[in-house]
Amino acid sequence: MRRLAWVLLAVAIGIGGGSGPSIGDAVDPAAPAAAAQAPTAADSDAQLTAREIYQRVLENRFDSSVQEFVLVSADRAGNEQRLRIRQMWKRYQEGSESHDKGVLSRTVLRYLEPPDLRQTAYLIINNNDQPNDQFVYLKSQRRVRRMNLRDESVSGTDLSVEDLVPRELDDATYERAADDEVDGTPCFVVEATPIESAESAYSRFWLYVEKAHYVPLRIRYWNRMEIEIKELRSPAESIREIDGIYVPSEATMRHLLESSSTSLDLDVLIPNPELPDQLFTERQLHAKKLRLPKGMLEQARKL
Repeated sequence: MRRLAWVLLAVAIGIGGGSGPSIGDAVDPAAPAAAAQAPTAADSDAQLTAREIYQRVLENRFDSSVQEFVLVSADRAGNEQRLRIRQMWKRYQEGSESHDKGVLSRTVLRYLEPPDLRQTAYLIINNNDQPNDQFVYLKSQRRVRRMNLRDESVSGTDLSVEDLVPRELDDATYERAADDEVDGTPCFVVEATPIESAESAYSRFWLYVEKAHYVPLRIRYWNRMEIEIKELRSPAESIREIDGIYVPSEATMRHLLESSSTSLDLDVLIPNPELPDQLFTERQLHAKKLRLPKGMLEQARKL
């Protein structure tokens, strides 16, 4: 859910460098009008709709992934808390059995550290045209409960469960705002308004999307009372290109009302693993140890 400050050639972002006639140049009356020339990158940028921009953001991701994050939160007094979370995510292509049944993607979030939270886990099934199925397994209660995770905090950090679950295109409607810059990098700006069935805690969020690779560099969040409450950013040097996908390896979420922040470091990534559906079940949440398919850890990338 991020900042990118690549140095871009002018042609890549559609600015600078026309070579048209200057004052004093002779102009052939028979020459074609400027409007007939090939469109520039800037022209193409201007024609993109907000939904098209966000669709390209979603295209810059794997079909499945296993990731491990280290979260460090700090309050205004400087007190810190450290967590480690594993995220497994799988989306379903059109024509697959799960997609035909209305399932767009499945996500499991599982605490690995600290010991008192180990085994606590969440399962989110993102459905098409209906509310998501959401479950939590609490180690203290030793049972799985169905619940609305909209306002569920990730153990007191500035991140919510919703912030760690990849979104789908039809979860929101989109409007394009004026282009802007993030740390000098030209960005598209898209306002996303979650639909009711997405059950979001946010009334809207603004994404500042870098133009070269469609990576969000900044995300601003408004709550249901239309108060801007959070902001997510990532540093330029954290962006990694893995198998043609651009991945931010770290980010910082600031809570604007609480004056607190949480850093998120992507420590381990397994791109496009074969994840069996039984990993995304209520029964699997009970497992004391999540057993990944044999050989999968050998594919892990240390970031």
